[in-house]
Amino acid sequence: MARLDSRRLDSWRQLQSLTAQIERAVDEALRTEWAVPLGWYDVLWSLQRAGGMSRPLAVADDLRLPPSSLTRRMDRLEEEGWIVRTRADDDDRRAIQIELTRTGRRLWREMTVTYRRAVQATFAVHLDDAAIDAVHQLVATLAPLHDAERTD
Repeated sequence: MARLDSRRLDSWRQLQSLTAQIERAVDEALRTEWAVPLGWYDVLWSLQRAGGMSRPLAVADDLRLPPSSLTRRMDRLEEEGWIVRTRADDDDRRAIQIELTRTGRRLWREMTVTYRRAVQATFAVHLDDAAIDAVHQLVATLAPLHDAERTD
């Protein structure tokens, strides 16, 4: 196992800082054009990927969020009329599903133009195919380690 030397620590700090900077830029674009924070868009995106409906824990896992953080986002999205919560199981009152409303689907599609434009300008335009492959390799290496920690 590699030791945490100054090069590895510096790599981590740079990655963390750059990711935060890119997320702030994407968040700013969504807030400027739609008055919607990136965190709300992420929930809509996760639901869209799941076919428009999912359990809250599955969305939290997909976004790598603590469930309590997702609950606050769901409250706001439901107030806006972009999602609805329905009972998933008549026998278990606690089991719910989140579903995108027609308005939520439409707004997600429209906001995706802004999201994609911001990701292109702050991330994708700066990377060639080899760099994208390296990012995929990094994620493929690290994600399973952290996914296992979350399920333990």
